[in-house]
Amino acid sequence: MATPGRACACSCAAMTDQEAYARADAVFTGRLVERQVQSRGWGPWKRHGSGDPATLVFEVSAVNKGKVSRRQDLVTASNGASCGLEADEGSEYLVFAQRDGGVLRADLCGGTRSAGEHLAVPTVSARPPIPGDATGGLAPSPRGTDDGLPVAGRVAIAAGLTAPIIVVLLLVRRRRPHGRGSGSGDAGD
Repeated sequence: MATPGRACACSCAAMTDQEAYARADAVFTGRLVERQVQSRGWGPWKRHGSGDPATLVFEVSAVNKGKVSRRQDLVTASNGASCGLEADEGSEYLVFAQRDGGVLRADLCGGTRSAGEHLAVPTVSARPPIPGDATGGLAPSPRGTDDGLPVAGRVAIAAGLTAPIIVVLLLVRRRRPHGRGSGSGDAGD
């Protein structure tokens, strides 16, 4: 029996450019050149949800903060209902992102907006991006080999690989003599 998913809505607190800039690990201007959504499930059960991760690929023209490559991946939720960036391919944006490990992430509440709106942080000057690409936003990346297995499938595989190791360890432990040197065995043995 299927039940409809819960409705979600993104709600953001107002934030000044100074607050968004201070919170961000990277701030850059770039044109969105590609959008990839990683859906959950596999085969006929593959489905798209607003919370599915999406990788946005930007051609970066200027960097205001942090390390950003000329071609930069950014991870967000796939839909604005889950606070994902609602960005159109070909359009230019001023992006405020946080670093999560080696991945840049952004959402609707972080200050990202059309590049036509000026960055109101007076002491910040723009510089060129780092040459090269910074790809691999999702794990596994949509650019890589996505086997499409759901989480339950991955857990089952991990359990199947781990179970034989546990059995071997238990068998080895049973074969070891117990109580050696502990004085807990019978004296008549």
